[in-house]
Amino acid sequence: MDFQTWFVLAPGPSLSSELVDRVKGFSVCVVSNAYEFAPWANCLVSNDAGWWNRHPDAKSFAGRKCSGNKIPGIERIVPCTFGSSSNSGVLALDEVRNAGAMKIVMLGFDMHGTHFFGPYKNGCRNTSANRRREHHLQFASWAKANKMIQVINCTEGTSLKAFPVGSLEDQLRIA
Repeated sequence: MDFQTWFVLAPGPSLSSELVDRVKGFSVCVVSNAYEFAPWANCLVSNDAGWWNRHPDAKSFAGRKCSGNKIPGIERIVPCTFGSSSNSGVLALDEVRNAGAMKIVMLGFDMHGTHFFGPYKNGCRNTSANRRREHHLQFASWAKANKMIQVINCTEGTSLKAFPVGSLEDQLRIA
């Protein structure tokens, strides 16, 4: 297993159990609800204290559980680029960078405003268009500050422009 290459899985509508099964056996970090497809992942990152409160099952996730906020029972990611205001996807990039990633392959980063399960219905906030624009800027800033790390977004139909787009097949062949 190459610990310098990490797969980061976000809960966008393109994420599926079939995609996730293809990266099993690699170093994997999941963002928020993506843990439902990959309970075996190395780490779970969600920056929102409300998300952790409304997903108590996530606290029994076997891998590392991380946030940029102080949340009881959850590790705090230090350093992290945007602290408590970071979106969880950027925070996951911080986590794997801190773990030594030199290459990151992204899946499920559609950035269209919904999730593989549709909108939240449990009291969590769905990301507004304005907040999503802020997230795009955070990703762009992260990319500029971390040029030494190769990031490939393998999310079909992604609206995220901060990283080059590639195919999962190519990245699996290389890994």
